[in-house]
Order: sequence, then structure tokens, then C-alpha cells
Amino acid sequence: LGSGRRAAAMPQAGSHPGSRGTALLALSLALAGSLGGGQHYDYYGWQPESLPHGRFYGREPQCLDIPPDMQLCRDVGYKRMRLPNLLEHETMAEAKQQAGSWVPLLAKQCHTDTQLFLCSLFAPVCLDRPVYPCRSLCEVVRDSCAPVMESYGFPWPEMLHCGKFPSDHELCIAVQFGNSKATPPPVSKICTQCEMEHKADGMMEQMCSSDF
Repeated sequence: LGSGRRAAAMPQAGSHPGSRGTALLALSLALAGSLGGGQHYDYYGWQPESLPHGRFYGREPQCLDIPPDMQLCRDVGYKRMRLPNLLEHETMAEAKQQAGSWVPLLAKQCHTDTQLFLCSLFAPVCLDRPVYPCRSLCEVVRDSCAPVMESYGFPWPEMLHCGKFPSDHELCIAVQFGNSKATPPPVSKICTQCEMEHKADGMMEQMCSSDF
């Protein structure tokens, strides 16, 4: 890294031990190993071949605490995030507003890695360089969740096009739960149809407020 570039802090362990903490430890070790190798990643992020000149943020990345009201990434397994994030949101207000649009999809529990994938972009773990989700992680989440979005009239957005993420042999955040889908919570038997309509209305409202 150049002398004028500030290294970010390592992520702090989450309060809930388990697979998320193990995954983050493995990610940290993988990153540490790559620093001494021949594989080089630009400080501002992995860049797809279709964008040879790359993308550059307007200000230097910094590490910040993930806000308690950023519901999408609550209890994600780490406490600090990079800003600008990997979707080029440069302010915390913008990151929170856009992340909020995806909370209804997370509630649908279409895949167990949905939060991991989305938060790796909206609230990326705070390392000394950005680490993107692997293409395979994007694909398993997309394959499970795109049909849910389409049922509400929303296509899988271009900003989450899986082809632009790195392949599994590169440094990236990998699939944690394979093709497994989350187990949905028990549904109230009092008024199942009323509950479904309420959730559908909420998801439509949130998705319509997003700029994707």
C-alpha cells in the first residue's frame, strides 16, 4: 500500500460465537496470507475486466461502527464496516437508507446466506482492503431470492449482477451454507391471509423506495 493510504482496523468479533465468527476468522487469515503473496488487489477494490479504468471513491475509506439502526446487518457477526461501502455509498445515511430497502427480503428467509451476501456490500467488514463476495455466493443467494423478488414485480438488480464479483479461487467471501434455505418461523394461525397481505404491502413499499 502507498504511504498516503491509511490501513483500516481488523474486524472485532461478534457477540454471538458460531459459524459467522469462524468464517470471519478464516477470512482474516486468508487475507493475512495473501498480503505476502504475489496476488495483488487494488486498495479501492477488485475491479471487473469490463471496467479497465476502475472505480474510485471520492474520499479515503474509513472504519466505522455498524449503526444499531442498520437493521439489515444487525448481528451479522462483526461490529465495524468500511465507508464508502462496496456499492459506492459515501455517507452512512445513504448506506442505511439503501440497506433498509432489503430488510423485507431478508425477512423472507429465501436463503441462509442472504444477510452475509448483502452486508458484505452494504456494510463490508473492516479490513485494510475491500473484500467482495465470491461469485458463487452471489449466485446461490440470487437463485433462491430472485424468484421472491420477481413475485413482487422486481427483477434482480444490475448492481448485484453476479458476473462482476470475483471467482472462488480469488480472495473473496465464500458461501457458508451452500444451497440451504432458511427455516421460516412459525406462522400465526389467527389470520394467516391478513399477515401475508401485510408483509406483501411492506415489502412493496420498501422496494419502491430503493434506487436500484
